[in-house]
Amino acid sequence: MRYALPILTCKEAAECEREFFAAGIFGEAEAIERAGSGIAKSFLSEFRLPQNPRIAVLCGAGHNGADALVAARQICAAIPGAKIYIAIPNREKLKQNTVHAFDELAAKFSSQIERIVPDAEIFELAGRFDLAIEGLTGMTFRPPARENLARAIESANALHARIKISVDIPAGASDGSPNSPVFRADATYATGIAKAALFEKFNREYAGRIRLVDIGFFEDRDWPSQRFIISESISGPLKELRPSISDKRSYGHAFVLAGSRQYPGAALMNVKAALRSGAGLVTAFVPETFAPQFAAAEPSAIWVGCPEDENGAIALESYGLIRSRIGKADALLAGSGITACAETAALVRQILSDFPELPAVLDADAITKQTMDALKGRLAPSIATPHEGEFLRIAKDASDSSLAEACEKYGCAILLKSSATRSCVDGRIIYSTRGGPVLSRGGSGDILAGLCCGIAASKKFPSPALAALCATDWLGRAAELAARELGETAVATSDIIKFLPSALL
Repeated sequence: MRYALPILTCKEAAECEREFFAAGIFGEAEAIERAGSGIAKSFLSEFRLPQNPRIAVLCGAGHNGADALVAARQICAAIPGAKIYIAIPNREKLKQNTVHAFDELAAKFSSQIERIVPDAEIFELAGRFDLAIEGLTGMTFRPPARENLARAIESANALHARIKISVDIPAGASDGSPNSPVFRADATYATGIAKAALFEKFNREYAGRIRLVDIGFFEDRDWPSQRFIISESISGPLKELRPSISDKRSYGHAFVLAGSRQYPGAALMNVKAALRSGAGLVTAFVPETFAPQFAAAEPSAIWVGCPEDENGAIALESYGLIRSRIGKADALLAGSGITACAETAALVRQILSDFPELPAVLDADAITKQTMDALKGRLAPSIATPHEGEFLRIAKDASDSSLAEACEKYGCAILLKSSATRSCVDGRIIYSTRGGPVLSRGGSGDILAGLCCGIAASKKFPSPALAALCATDWLGRAAELAARELGETAVATSDIIKFLPSALL
């Protein structure tokens, strides 16, 4: 299974494309059609446009302009009544494929094209737009921008559009730090190859959400890289039919140790996500105060009430209760909502030490140097799911090198949660970019940890590390569906769980 695709510099990507087209698998025209159609499909699956939307298409002379025109054509086909406004260079300056893309759009939707202006005169596209598709430059751009292009980018940034998207890489951006205007996109659709420039700190504010449009460049070949982006195909094992002769024990038993009087909801979020993950059984060890309420709220799980310390955290004396059952577990999640209680931390370390063959997921307050040290030398692979603040408890900074060092030091896979979540698997940095600001809410990490544990327990993947990569991609896609249906403001984190099934369809 090809679960991740390489992230390349613009120079590497250009060479990769040249080799691909020289091999004759398919040509540039087919690549443009796949890229534009993929952009439209990805955009429409995540964002809603109103009836009769006003769409601005900002084209350069090259193939990014052609991609933008194809994307506009496909969006217009999906939304009858769209009105199109195009900024494009004079015809004699266009590449042949860009001419073809323009002619095809004009032939099919001529009555819906409201205005065409030169690309340097984007400022003439007055009024408010529902969508602006920017394809002014491509990966061959080298700063600084010439005067006409700089003016076009500034005009594009000033354009009134509810959603602005870029084709492949925002105009004005490159592998180096920008020294001229850069288009500010709400989302960038990397076509065929994810460009390293999109992940550089100096470009993140311009790239917005990063979405990979896989058009088949890597179906039958590899390309050397140290950084990768998760492929949509990673969820393939979860979409397969289950054997007709099976029972709940066939799909693993996930154990969850979570929650406290201060953060009771974390355990419930863990469990609800683990139940959706495909695990056959989920057992949760929670403070005894909450077990009856949680059982009423989610009767599909097995709830075990544990003794509490004076602060309402799970007490160390719960060890015997857990030990008597843990032989049935296929994966353990510990940490969500447990607080910094010394007794609970000691309990987690004891379990990790006494059951070294049990795959483990550590989250939140279980991510400390002491507890992470307990992972060293364990026979079973482990996963940690920190956000940056939690990661800095165990590393000097949040760089790629620190992430790789921490994974090696503690002998585990780490998902470093952020707007572009990073993990380190087998020494390679792997990005997950699905989701968006809708996940910037308390509790989203609890869902992720529950999915990681449940998928690992179900044994659908050869390693818990791959299960974790699948979990972060799946959660991101569910979050996109939630935002599309409910908006990005009036959403509770628990709402996202309801969209997990649809995200696998």
